[in-house]
Amino acid sequence: MCCSRQLRTLPLALSLLLLAAAPPDPRFGVVESPEAPDWAARLGVAWTRVRFAWHEIQPNGPEDWNPPWPVERLEAERRAGREIVALVLGTPEWARADPQIPGVPRGLYVEESRPENLWAAFLRRLATTYPFIHTWIIWNEPDIWDPTYPGYTWGGTEADFVRLLRVAYRTLKGLNRENRVLLGAFTYWWDAVYGRRPYFERFLEALARDPEAPRSDRYFDGLCVNLYFNPDSLHDLIRWHHERMRAYGFDKPIWLTETNAAPSEDPAWPVPHPMFRVTLEEQAAFIGQAMAMALAAGADRLAVYKLVDNPTDHFANPEPFGLVREDGSPRPAFQAYQVAIRTLAGFTEARLVRRDRVAVVEVRKPDGRIWIAWSRSPQPQSIILQRQGTLRGAIDGMGRPVPWTAVAQGYRVTLPGARCGQRLGTACMIGGMPVYMVESALRPLREPE
Repeated sequence: MCCSRQLRTLPLALSLLLLAAAPPDPRFGVVESPEAPDWAARLGVAWTRVRFAWHEIQPNGPEDWNPPWPVERLEAERRAGREIVALVLGTPEWARADPQIPGVPRGLYVEESRPENLWAAFLRRLATTYPFIHTWIIWNEPDIWDPTYPGYTWGGTEADFVRLLRVAYRTLKGLNRENRVLLGAFTYWWDAVYGRRPYFERFLEALARDPEAPRSDRYFDGLCVNLYFNPDSLHDLIRWHHERMRAYGFDKPIWLTETNAAPSEDPAWPVPHPMFRVTLEEQAAFIGQAMAMALAAGADRLAVYKLVDNPTDHFANPEPFGLVREDGSPRPAFQAYQVAIRTLAGFTEARLVRRDRVAVVEVRKPDGRIWIAWSRSPQPQSIILQRQGTLRGAIDGMGRPVPWTAVAQGYRVTLPGARCGQRLGTACMIGGMPVYMVESALRPLREPE
């Protein structure tokens, strides 16, 4: 029936079967699942990032020890099947080399086995308190340079940051060679918007001046990025980071440790003066687009910031980032992420096929493939996607059945237009609700002609 013009939809029962829960894919995560473990289980994430702020754990001196997460609580996450990834940042004032410069610890340039190296001593105690944590992210967004901004935590030089990473790498690997050390996430935009050279480029220059770095695998096993609001920039900047590393003769895995498009128009948390106007539906549409673009760019792991809103978020951000509200009700983005996780679980590779009035990403799996497509304009777009197997179903980013038509070339489907509350160039910043076309393979997959 390759040439039938009959309009088809996937029955609701089949769409639910298509999204049947599978073992969690280790590549999909969320920030701070211990705050709401039941919601994390429903979401189906396999890893979570938790924050350890040195200045909160030891605020007054080395005798303090107030870790934010009880060991039992994090062990419960492990038993539930979620890997714990630790983010470590923030130097208490008493431990700073210079009280006026945040971040740089006293004794940083002393050999890490000596007690005068306060950073190494703190990491050693933290890692032995949580011996089941084997992935450590060193710092977060050191490229934030404005002292008046709440997220400003690093005032040292790029050489100081290389040293911070070096001490962390040697200390954590010395405790357990299986420990994985990740370079803390960069935002990119804190430099780009103000015409500054990107911090990551400056970091790589400083790293290249350390003669011991190549012998120690350059002191990190992978790096992190935090990118928000614009699916196109997720794709382009993940590739940019890979390109910058390759220019220095190496490459490392990249984790997207934070992404989201926080809504400004949720009645439960209105935002009078947002950076971008984003509806709840746009936030949900962003989730599928962001996952597709990040995978197409080669991201190894992905996480949404964050799982659930809490009262302290009102002081940190003007917008609400939780997939779940403070009152325990999920935003549409929760369901969108659940659909993306279940649809994409088990993927082997992804590539960006098209980016003009529409975006199309092809995701391959051992038993087939998935087309993910969305309109990048306010107008609906009719497109044809090539057939290579048997169509299991067509659903939108919320898991709802989508009508399609069989044609000689494959499948014709209409992509809904974007609300387009914010434009970037000629395209909408966030496109319309994405469509997933899920195929089972009848023959080995090949590149489209």
